[in-house]
Amino acid sequence: MPVKIAIIGAGISGLSCAYHLKKYRSKAETYVYEAQNKIGGLCGSYTEKGFTFDYSGHLLHTSKPAGKKLAEELLRGNKKTISRQAYVFYKGKKIDFPFQNNLYALDAEEVSRCVSGALKAYAKPATNTDVFSGWALSLYGKGICEAFMFPYNSKLWNYPLNKISSAWCGKFIPASALEDIIKGAYGKRKKAFGYNSVFDYPQKGGCAAICEALAADLTNIQLNSPVKNIDVKNKTFTAGGKKTHYDKLVSTMPLPELGKAAKGLPAKIQNAFKKLKHNSLYVLNIAFEGKAPKGHWFYFPEEEYPFYRVGVQSAFSKNSAPKGSFSLYIEFSLKQNGRADLNKLKAAALEALKKLGFIKEESKILTEKWIYIRFGYPIYDKAYAKARAEILAYMAKQDIYLLGRYGAWEYSFMEKSLLDAAALAKTLSKVKL
Repeated sequence: MPVKIAIIGAGISGLSCAYHLKKYRSKAETYVYEAQNKIGGLCGSYTEKGFTFDYSGHLLHTSKPAGKKLAEELLRGNKKTISRQAYVFYKGKKIDFPFQNNLYALDAEEVSRCVSGALKAYAKPATNTDVFSGWALSLYGKGICEAFMFPYNSKLWNYPLNKISSAWCGKFIPASALEDIIKGAYGKRKKAFGYNSVFDYPQKGGCAAICEALAADLTNIQLNSPVKNIDVKNKTFTAGGKKTHYDKLVSTMPLPELGKAAKGLPAKIQNAFKKLKHNSLYVLNIAFEGKAPKGHWFYFPEEEYPFYRVGVQSAFSKNSAPKGSFSLYIEFSLKQNGRADLNKLKAAALEALKKLGFIKEESKILTEKWIYIRFGYPIYDKAYAKARAEILAYMAKQDIYLLGRYGAWEYSFMEKSLLDAAALAKTLSKVKL
């Protein structure tokens, strides 16, 4: 079957690309191929026993006019703009996020250590800022790094911080000015910090509402159709047992998986694919009777907590949980393709939640589900940038376009996925096929 434009993956990026191709009145026949039996991918949601869960914490942070306009267009009143309530738990204290701008909550000795470290870093910044550890030390100093930056990111990445590039940091970690660190050490600030200080969230349907809106008028979505055997030279692949010819291919599948599916790659590109690294994640979606902890999400740098982050799913929408109950998503990081004993992990998590006061000894579990995310975060090690660039350049020459957090293999967020897809669709709609 001949197809003008084939899109691999019906997650937020693939659906946005198809949505915008139709919006730009592309005359090219477009099909979306999804391996699972429903759309959404990791930006999907599910409902169980009256609770709506996402597959992990997914929030829509819009900072660009085009992103805000698209959010309004897709959700049409089915969204609420929320001001972030996020905290760091450190030495038994609940500290406003970001940690480095709210040092006032620490003990006097610790405040002094963190401020002193920041002043020394300002006077003589670290020179190895191309890696995360050096970048963090140059901005925040030894005290802040040892208290939060290093232990938290070690838990998140499960990879040596002196081997991770700092290229991903700029958008996601507030590069606080010394003035803000000092002011935050001596009193609570009203100033909001970070790209996620305000976010949008659908009030019905969970995160999947965004994907459902993108897919509403799309007719050529093939479910249960994993794409395999991509012949980059002859522009064919198989999906659902059928061989398909394409003119342009948009891939949102995890980049290492594309490397396995693509046939006839030159040795240099095969080697580049082998250099890609990632961590893996477990997410425990769980609901309890009772009252939810106050806040949207919480960070845990200390080793006594088995998780690195806990989010209150029911805090994003009153429709996410029945009255008198609440729901959490609990995130754990593992090394690449790692696995864990889920019974032990759950037991440790419940004990930690009791210690935190999030639940009580008698709190009743109403529903629970484990999610395994094999491809968690791409690892920005020393080989990352060159390997990724070589793959993207080669694939573009073969009319294969890599898109989204996993397809383009980058630490990303929903607005970027939506708008990158829109930009690609605009380009493709102008190509004569």
